[in-house]
Amino acid sequence: MTMFRELYALAMTATLTMIVSADEKTGKLTISVLPKPRKDMGEPALTKDLTLTASPEDFDAGFVAALQGYREVRDSLTEQAEATREVLEAAKSVSAKKATEAMTKASKSATAAQPAPSPTAVDATDDEDEHGAADRQAATPAPGESLALFG
Repeated sequence: MTMFRELYALAMTATLTMIVSADEKTGKLTISVLPKPRKDMGEPALTKDLTLTASPEDFDAGFVAALQGYREVRDSLTEQAEATREVLEAAKSVSAKKATEAMTKASKSATAAQPAPSPTAVDATDDEDEHGAADRQAATPAPGESLALFG
């Protein structure tokens, strides 16, 4: 494959930035390929850049192969990330289903365990007995006091 075909294949999954710099003293180039994954492929492992330093002749001989290897690893990581996402989504779905079933079962058990109201139960009227009025007064804190809820 040619360099631009490899760059095209890589750019299908990410926006690429390339930085090229030359060191005059050593006669070497440094090329960095910096991917920014697309929204649907936002895995942190896929943001690792490819930075290579070599002579121009070495780049001529091996840059396309280096790009290809980098792209293949990224593709593999993307596939692994997608497989992991699918497993997690399936586990989440199963967990939610189990929780719903448990809540339904608990709700049915609680409903069955509640006794029916007694037909002889006496409704409260406007006439309060002296204990009811005293209890309500004790439950209302005086100004500046707090209500002790747990003892």
